[in-house]
Amino acid sequence: MQTGPNTFEVDGDFTIRGVSNPEKLTLTVSGKGTGSGEINGKMVFNRKDYGMDGGIPFIKIADHVDVTFHLKGKRISGPPLALKQ
Repeated sequence: MQTGPNTFEVDGDFTIRGVSNPEKLTLTVSGKGTGSGEINGKMVFNRKDYGMDGGIPFIKIADHVDVTFHLKGKRISGPPLALKQ
């Protein structure tokens, strides 16, 4: 779902170690129509929801895990894509 001119929220199932839960991924897209662009993504999940409730002795591990990614792309040939909204 588009939430702003360059932002999107994607709902889907996230699976770790055979356990699936619904999660939300937030995306920010830049460079649309320029021949190169970037997608930045972020999501947060609770590791205990996926059966990762063990720890390491004497080390505190947070329950919430932040996941971020950064993708860059560049068109190297061909016409620009016509994106329909």
